[in-house]
Amino acid sequence: MKNIGLIKFLDADVNSFTSDIGLKIRKIIAKPLKVLLKIATPEKIHVIKYPQLKKNTPYIFVSNHGFSNDIISALATIDRSVYLLMGSTNQVEYNKLVYAAWVNGFIYVNRLDPKSRADALPKMKRVLDSGTSILIFPEGGHNNTENLLCSKFFAGVYYLAKSSIKVVPIAQYYEFGSEKIDIRVGDPIDIAGYENKEEALCNLRDIISTMVWKNIEECSNPMIRTKLNEDVHIQFMEQRRQEYLKNPWTRDVWEEELTRYLDKDDKEYYSMLKSHDNIKVTANNADKVVAFLMKLEELKKYDFKEYMHRNWDKNI
Repeated sequence: MKNIGLIKFLDADVNSFTSDIGLKIRKIIAKPLKVLLKIATPEKIHVIKYPQLKKNTPYIFVSNHGFSNDIISALATIDRSVYLLMGSTNQVEYNKLVYAAWVNGFIYVNRLDPKSRADALPKMKRVLDSGTSILIFPEGGHNNTENLLCSKFFAGVYYLAKSSIKVVPIAQYYEFGSEKIDIRVGDPIDIAGYENKEEALCNLRDIISTMVWKNIEECSNPMIRTKLNEDVHIQFMEQRRQEYLKNPWTRDVWEEELTRYLDKDDKEYYSMLKSHDNIKVTANNADKVVAFLMKLEELKKYDFKEYMHRNWDKNI
């Protein structure tokens, strides 16, 4: 059954996604709500560091994104009323926990719709202009890479910060199957002075990645080689799949849920993966083409989006 009352937010414009009285009420209930959110978080939240922030000042909180409960743990940790930028259509439609996001205050964005993404900026600006902070996960979807500390960032945080609102970086760390979430919150930084968008986002990403690395150094458990499968890549993807399935899904949603920023090199890579369907093997090209096709099939085998399309609805 769909979430009655929340569906309207899928099409709400800048004037109807929240009300002025709603912004004020959420400031009043922020503290008791955070206590409830902390209780509702299945894992224990361990805050390593939290800066001294100015009271009655809006900030842009920016967190890395990597596990199912990182939204609720971030909301429970931030010391003030903060609206969440949320981009999961299926969860808004069916997950009853999204009612808690509504009580907290959220801004819906359809990550597959350019207009919805553009409309999210004036919505967030309206919240900031009211004196309320916002929480963004600029990686878009979860970081499902095996080696990157943070995926590449979408540019929304840069355009918002150009109005001289400071950014507060958040690094969250969670090991699959753990009972603890480690959170490090950095000092506010000013990225408004950067004329170059790419430089600003790169520096912000480096700051959060460094904080994530510090979390790993201080809080991670040693990996035991004997517990690794023969194919560690498949093992990693299966753990990621199980992490996603902690939430309910009613359909194959992975084109949206696994959205991430793609630069020129990324787009060429995915174009290459799709191109092999049109390649024909002949006697003249077999010695070169067959090896190329075999390499493409190996890459496709470890493509997480393809893995989720095939396996998302299987029992854990």
